[in-house]
Amino acid sequence: MPTANTEQTTSSPLPFGMEIGIAAIAWCLAWVIQLNLPALDYLPGVALIFLPAGARTLAVLVFGLRGALGIGIGSFITYYLWLFDAPDKSEYFILSGVLLALASAFSAYAMMRFVIHRYAIQTHLADLRYPHILLIVISQGLLSATLHQIIYHLGTVFSIYAALPLHETLFAWLSMAIGDIVGSMLLLYGVALVARAITYNRA
Repeated sequence: MPTANTEQTTSSPLPFGMEIGIAAIAWCLAWVIQLNLPALDYLPGVALIFLPAGARTLAVLVFGLRGALGIGIGSFITYYLWLFDAPDKSEYFILSGVLLALASAFSAYAMMRFVIHRYAIQTHLADLRYPHILLIVISQGLLSATLHQIIYHLGTVFSIYAALPLHETLFAWLSMAIGDIVGSMLLLYGVALVARAITYNRA
């Protein structure tokens, strides 16, 4: 049975708090960009392309648990502000913000840990390859969408989900999962292109 080391992230010289802060800021910035793309919205809380999912994936890949903590903080801030302004928000919107933040932060971290354990990826993610990253992106997209839809249907977020028929619920779940996966891949690919361009210019 393959086993992996305890906490495996890429090596970072940054202080503990700074890594958390960078992850939180990355999520918030991606969220601001997302807010300016209303054409991508399918339902409240469901986007056909969700760019913050990329910040979530990148944060846990680079910073591990500290990245997840930062994403959790950033998620709660954005979810709280978003739900606070919602015209049909539930009286439990603060609890909803906490649950949604936890779902956002730790879906990616849990799936990263699963892939690391399953494929016995060594310290500092030295053995991490594109198929591993793709598996993390897809699995965290499915898990995050599932958790979000469960929270939405608890009735603590938007009243629209209380009367949503089963087929529309399944379509909302699928749309959210695809949005997370595509958003993650777009942001990760964009970061990779920028990093390659910087490396090329320095050469």
